[in-house]
Amino acid sequence: MNCGACHKCLDGLTIGINKIPVTLTQMILCPQCGNKRCPRATDHDLSCTNSNEVGQIGSKYSDINFKTLEE
Repeated sequence: MNCGACHKCLDGLTIGINKIPVTLTQMILCPQCGNKRCPRATDHDLSCTNSNEVGQIGSKYSDINFKTLEE
């Protein structure tokens, strides 16, 4: 099933002549709680956690490391 609203379903879709990825043109949010870090925003098959906490298992944002580089 393709819900057309989560990262899993929108991944690879493009718009316009320049083929801009759809996921770069809109914020993908959980349809239940509205949080971007909720695992359901990443994959509609996952449960909604009703949370926007960082590091949630299953969330697209769980593995991102936001450390700044020092040179």
